[in-house]
Amino acid sequence: MYKEALIIDDLHHKYDNQKNSTWILNAINLKIGNGELLGLLGPSGCGKSTLLRLIAGFEYPFKGRIILYKREISNKHRILTPEKRKIGMVFQDYALFPHLTVLENAMFGLKDKKKKSRVDFLINIVGLDKFINKYPHELSGGQKQRLAIARALAPGTNFILLDEPFCSLDMRVKLKLRSELPNILRSCNASGLMVTHDPEEAMSICDKVAVMNEGQIHQIDSPIKLLENPKTIFVSSFILGNNILNLEKEDNSYKCCLGEINTSSLEVKNNIKFISISPKFISIERSNDGLALIISKEFLGEYFIYKISIKGETLRVRTTINKNFNIGDKCFLSIAKDSFFFLYPGAKKIFIQ
Repeated sequence: MYKEALIIDDLHHKYDNQKNSTWILNAINLKIGNGELLGLLGPSGCGKSTLLRLIAGFEYPFKGRIILYKREISNKHRILTPEKRKIGMVFQDYALFPHLTVLENAMFGLKDKKKKSRVDFLINIVGLDKFINKYPHELSGGQKQRLAIARALAPGTNFILLDEPFCSLDMRVKLKLRSELPNILRSCNASGLMVTHDPEEAMSICDKVAVMNEGQIHQIDSPIKLLENPKTIFVSSFILGNNILNLEKEDNSYKCCLGEINTSSLEVKNNIKFISISPKFISIERSNDGLALIISKEFLGEYFIYKISIKGETLRVRTTINKNFNIGDKCFLSIAKDSFFFLYPGAKKIFIQ
């Protein structure tokens, strides 16, 4: 049994040969362990889909190499064609054949149609055994996505690429299907890479998450480690939804728009420039003399999210529904007790009691 299913080694990519052109992918290095589901997470345009295309074999990398189960499948000079890679693909629009039944769609990739025991197993696993004679237009969105997953795994593939697989589904179906995905892969002894721009989606089911922005991977870690130790400002903002505020040094202390910051526990603090703090760790009080102004308000069921302007910065504050303010209210902001924040560079975690 191989330790790693997929290895990406110093991968670079861009769409022209100009020296000064921007890298679409810049020094990408990652490993996906055997039986592991890795989430590739980042905003639109960060390079996720390009990396997916390179792994699938649709393009040559500009530099670097891709290794699947100890077999080099891509480098600058040679790529193994997609059909020879034994990689399953699941797209957000399902890409099913409308004229084929559920069974026929699932069997499409089989070279020997007589060997359908794996197809029967997969159709049963994804819960479509009662629908084998139905056509795609007779299925719900969740059932179509289940069929797409079964078809991707049916030819004996043990590595699967999923491109935003749940974005077209309603919330109830999305939550159910994404909770089932790890068990489906585990049942087939398959590994996978799932592309998404939704932090909650990646963090909820993936063994590890690679956080990507502007063609670079900022951090690869387990979901818990990403939450506990976001190594860059981008990870802190994108994964945790934290406010990123400027710090100014005054004598031996640092200040931000929330007041003075306690840095006494830091050994080296001359290069500190930013504070990253969760919206839930900012205390808000109505005050006619306050310098903060509420500019927008969202009701999210169990709490409010306020967007607040203060000293040229805009930040988000979360409160319980008992703290109800109005747009245009003046208020006073401070860092709440029994909270924590991160200081950057360095990702130093500071606790407030």
